[in-house]
Amino acid sequence: MDRPVPAALSHLSSRLRAVTPGQLVRLVFVGLLLLTAGSSWFAESESARGVATTAFIMTVVAAKLHLVGMHFMELRHAPFALKLAFHGWIVVVWGLIVGFS
Repeated sequence: MDRPVPAALSHLSSRLRAVTPGQLVRLVFVGLLLLTAGSSWFAESESARGVATTAFIMTVVAAKLHLVGMHFMELRHAPFALKLAFHGWIVVVWGLIVGFS
């Protein structure tokens, strides 16, 4: 990562830019909106019935929980034990809801 860019490729590096924290939050927010809209549409469709549908919707919910926890609750900077507890809670709740459906 600390190597210089060769002159032949230097024009490409000016086009590449890192995503700023504000842009990342906006991207995650738009992703959450799209996941919510898609899973709501899928859950309301007539063909969406049964345990497979519940498992799919709960998997989307688990992904959304991960995104909210990491990006809006700032868990990406938290100690490993807290991240592990958070993700363990997501897995346990997912298993209980899918298991009882």
